[in-house]
Formats: sequence, structure tokens, C-alpha cells
Amino acid sequence: MMMNYKRFYDRISAPLRSYAKVLEGLNKLITRTFYLLFPIFLIWVWLRNGWFVLSTTVLIMGGGFFLLSLGRSLYNRPRPYQTWAIQPLIKKDSLGKSFPSRHVFSATVIAMLALTLNPWLGGAMLFLAGALALLRVLGGVHYPSDVLAGYAIGILVGLLLYL
Repeated sequence: MMMNYKRFYDRISAPLRSYAKVLEGLNKLITRTFYLLFPIFLIWVWLRNGWFVLSTTVLIMGGGFFLLSLGRSLYNRPRPYQTWAIQPLIKKDSLGKSFPSRHVFSATVIAMLALTLNPWLGGAMLFLAGALALLRVLGGVHYPSDVLAGYAIGILVGLLLYL
């Protein structure tokens, strides 16, 4: 039996409707923080470990991003607001390509890179990646399975950085 996602989403989003701007702002802030820190982490890897490790890191992370993007394009799952009559709290115009969440994957794999550099920083960033996943669901732009898959794949790709 298929659950009524509209009922679920209305129930979880109702208390947050008056905070939609805050949710959207947090979504942007967390996303931009990850993308701002990513090149800094790459420089850190280069300074600590040299060009070979940097190039391997970029290849692993870039390859994961490419394969994830290809898979989501081929699967092309509709977003919740396309399938259900919901009003998302985060504004998004794009259609399809919901599974898995590329935002959450990117944040998680960047957090895994941070974990190789500093356990406390990496742990904090993994927590922020989880918060981003929650915001993407509360915001109505992803299903829970989209963000869980993005997080899990980000962890798996990130583990390749330890080989």
C-alpha cells in the first residue's frame, strides 16, 4: 500500500510554515558553507600529502559525483511537489532528478574529506550534512529516501578516500 505523502508532508511542514524563509536560508547557508570549504580542504590535502593524493582525492570525489549524476538522470524520479499537491517550503523549479539527493551526497562526501583531515571538523560537517538532508525533506524538495541514499552514497564514496 502506498502511503499518502501529502498527508505526511503536511503534518511535518505545518509547524514550520511561518519559518519557511529561515529554512530556505539555512539550506542556502549550509550548502554554500560546504562549497566554500571544499577548495580549502583540497589545498589542505595538497599541502599535507602532495599532488598524488590530491589528484586521487579529486578523481574519487569527481567520479562519485559524475556517477551519481548519471544515475539520477537515468532514473529521473519526480520531486515530491511534482507528484503530490504539496507546497514546498524551499523554492525549487527543477523537475525530476530527485533520487538520490546530489546536495546531500556532495555535502556528505565533502564531510568525509574533512574527516580525513580532522576528526572533529569532519564529525561536525557530517552532522551538518545530516541537517541539510533534514532541511531538504522539510523543505519539500526531496523524499526521505532521496536524502538517505545521498547520505549513504556520500559515506561510501568518502570511505574510498581512506584506501
